[in-house]
Amino acid sequence: MTVAGQMLDTHPKDLGGIDRELLLACIDACLECAQACTTCADACLGEDMVAELTTCIRTNADCADVCATTGRVLSRRTGHDADVTRAVLEACAAACRACG
Repeated sequence: MTVAGQMLDTHPKDLGGIDRELLLACIDACLECAQACTTCADACLGEDMVAELTTCIRTNADCADVCATTGRVLSRRTGHDADVTRAVLEACAAACRACG
């Protein structure tokens, strides 16, 4: 079980009808994507032709930040705001599409 799963299991608030496994899969995917994009941007910075990789580096850095933020927002259960969550998820999907 992931840390996110352990935390959801011990959180005093219920999920309000949200599918637990789907939520966990989304949290884990967001955090995994953030790590992959951070590593990709860092690898690009190590290349000899870093100037040609500026867009790639920026896109990966943006995607990493948005995915990490989305994972954190999805992990919060107290005072859940569906509109904010939806907006963050849409931004995450857009960042991932831009990243390819």
